[in-house]
Amino acid sequence: MHWIAWPMRHSKRAKKQRRRRLSLALLTLLLIPGGYFFFATPSNDGPWLPVYENLAQIQVDNGIATIENFRRARYDGQGALREIHWGERTVDLDDLKDVWFGISNFAEPGIAHTFLSFDFGDGDPVVVSVEARLRPDQKYHPLAGALDRFHLIYIFADEKDVIDVRVFGRPDQVYLYPLTISPDFARILFMDMVERTNSLHDRPEFYNTFTSNCTNNLLTVTSLPLWRRYLDPRIVLPGYSDRIAYEYNVIDTRYPFDVLREAARIDPDALSADDPNFSTDIRAHYREALLKGG
Repeated sequence: MHWIAWPMRHSKRAKKQRRRRLSLALLTLLLIPGGYFFFATPSNDGPWLPVYENLAQIQVDNGIATIENFRRARYDGQGALREIHWGERTVDLDDLKDVWFGISNFAEPGIAHTFLSFDFGDGDPVVVSVEARLRPDQKYHPLAGALDRFHLIYIFADEKDVIDVRVFGRPDQVYLYPLTISPDFARILFMDMVERTNSLHDRPEFYNTFTSNCTNNLLTVTSLPLWRRYLDPRIVLPGYSDRIAYEYNVIDTRYPFDVLREAARIDPDALSADDPNFSTDIRAHYREALLKGG
């Protein structure tokens, strides 16, 4: 009967070898991203997608901020880049009147992009948008972002650039709220964005879905507890971040939250992508909606 036992022993040995090979393959799949996470070094070397080609740099002298590589990108009705202009923009920090908080929901549950818009009273606010800086062969995905596969970039742009494509081109559901902060804190917030932006020239960083994303990078000078910045689900899922802003009285709590949220919603049927008064009309719609809803 040895001729029967031998194939059985051989079969068991083959199964063990297959299990070892499978275990080795799984271990390799786990170690490759882990190795990238621990040993990869961030860099400003390209190539980059055209919208991320240049890093903004800001010089502030006697309260006058000069923004190099201020972006004005324009898109077609399907959200494809039509043209892009990188230029210089100068603003006087004494003219800073309001800061608006934007949320662009693009997937459920609560998957969104957030940004700040600094209104200097000239009808052309300065948006600061913290984003994943993508290369030509990359597409954004939250899981890839969690593995430090993207670099971090602070975009300084106009509202037509950041908001228009999300409202008319994709379209996302976009909300824009004025923050109830003092002029002094508005200036501190702007200067924090300036310092973080400039630091990336010498010390590039990775974008991370959980620890260095569009939302928690905007909170570095706030009184929000550190644990909330990284563990509160309303920050991890930025589509709910207006709720925590309401809880902390950073947006107008004189109105019920649902009324405020509806007023902050940017209605594509109430605007035109070619509107020369795009930013002014967004704010006028917000105030009119509050009067009706409140």
